[in-house]
Amino acid sequence: MAKSRVTFIAVFLILIGLASPFFVMAQGTQKGEKIKIVSQMFYDPAQQQYIKEQILPKFTAETGIEVELQVVANASELYKVIQAQQQTGKWSTDILIAHDSTAVPIVQEYRAVQPYTKIPAGTYITQFDDNFVQGGKRYFVPLQADVYLTIANRKALPYLQKLGYDINNLTWEQLAEWVRLIKKETGLPKYVFPALAGKFATYEFNAVQLAYGDKYVPAFNTPASQAAFKLVASMKEGILPSSPTIDFPTASLATEEAWITVFHQAYANASFSQAPDKFIVAPVPIGGSGKRGTIIGGHGIGIIAGSTHKTAAEKFVEFFLRDDILYAVMKNTGPWIPSKAEITSKLKDDPSDQIMKMGLATLTGPTLIDRVRVAEYQDWGQVKRLYEEVIGDILAGKDINKQYLDAKQKELESLKVN
Repeated sequence: MAKSRVTFIAVFLILIGLASPFFVMAQGTQKGEKIKIVSQMFYDPAQQQYIKEQILPKFTAETGIEVELQVVANASELYKVIQAQQQTGKWSTDILIAHDSTAVPIVQEYRAVQPYTKIPAGTYITQFDDNFVQGGKRYFVPLQADVYLTIANRKALPYLQKLGYDINNLTWEQLAEWVRLIKKETGLPKYVFPALAGKFATYEFNAVQLAYGDKYVPAFNTPASQAAFKLVASMKEGILPSSPTIDFPTASLATEEAWITVFHQAYANASFSQAPDKFIVAPVPIGGSGKRGTIIGGHGIGIIAGSTHKTAAEKFVEFFLRDDILYAVMKNTGPWIPSKAEITSKLKDDPSDQIMKMGLATLTGPTLIDRVRVAEYQDWGQVKRLYEEVIGDILAGKDINKQYLDAKQKELESLKVN
């Protein structure tokens, strides 16, 4: 009897020993655990579909952890999500993917994300570190950056050759001359300046302003800004009159209603990758400063301070920043400029990789850059409205003189956060 009891105890202890690794694993992440990501990135439905169907299932297959992705349209929606969870004290979100322009309020005002004690290995871009790193602590790891590029239908190139200009070393004045020549010889405006309310007109103007020497945008009455608006006004006859009703240039380029634009790199790719024999992509033009200019944007990933699944969230950050995963995301949802040198050093020559390389050259080259300054204004939508009014008035033939721009500057100043 005593012997059988000893044997039973010994077998029981062996079984406990064999099970202990699974017990330890369960303390880190539990089978069937689920995390939630709230993201300002991947707003386009096709981008969301790619992430949900191609990326998140890989993470689940590797870890057993399910992932829910919620995409918000803008900073206001992001802040509402954070505020609602703060008020209840119940955090359902575990990870934030935030635009660099919202990073400071998220950390300083909402105190929503925690600092990293360790980040996944890699050599990351630093252009957003004044927002992503605060008080010497990193709250967001950069995922990507994006810039503006020139895209043109090859049908426009003979007119450029007639002028003797090189699209890869084009100035804004030369681009304006090119646009005017096409209008003169074809009788049709062929430049699209997408300016639908609330969209991209601000950043299109910013690219010209920065190239002419503005150090800070938005702005309206600085000497550089005045020169930039005068330049755009000189293109008036060659700009599609329907531009204020257009959100993205892709449809106009596809139908050949437009031949030329300077726009966000992801949308340049939307045209170029589908028809690389039809389009050519080049850097943004050079301005009066002797340099190129572009607004830049980027997103970073951070872990919610109140997350109840921090170990699982850390696993996801590690996974998402892995070279193979980050490259796939950058290539198939943008393409964006990848945040890691380990990826950018291996880019190839297919259309999307060419866009990424050109974006990287713009970001790191002799380019005057500035960032989206949402946090510095009470209502960024009203800032956008001012720029949209300018392009509308240019197309209507209104004189964009100093008095006009002084009035815009005064209204801009009234929108600043005190």
